[in-house]
Amino acid sequence: MECNEMSDLLARWLEGSDQQIALYEGDDSIDLRRCESNLLLSVQLTLAPPDNPQQEIWMRQGQANLEYFQGSLAQSPESRHLWLLQRLPGNCCRDQLLASLETLLNQRDTWRSMVECRRSAPKCMPSSLRLLSH
Repeated sequence: MECNEMSDLLARWLEGSDQQIALYEGDDSIDLRRCESNLLLSVQLTLAPPDNPQQEIWMRQGQANLEYFQGSLAQSPESRHLWLLQRLPGNCCRDQLLASLETLLNQRDTWRSMVECRRSAPKCMPSSLRLLSH
């Protein structure tokens, strides 16, 4: 879907009365929902449920990213996938919605990149100082 098409689709949803719209970017889900007087933006972070060590990595990543991004980390009770969530006022304009969604997608991509770098980083093995030449 072209950027203008997505913008038009989201504008129609924002001006309409549908409670929810689901979008897909490859295998990733993007969910926008009306909740009381707010909009809830949800972007899928993980494609599979993380095990406990992986979940700890994501949670540590989430703590550091709260300084730069507004999206919060959440886990789906049904699928156990991790999601990034952000609330917007229900009366926001299309430009606010698009900017927030773009930021949330950038946050997702940043988190994924950082976790992937962490996974692929070589493990450092300690070396004895006695074996080093002076």
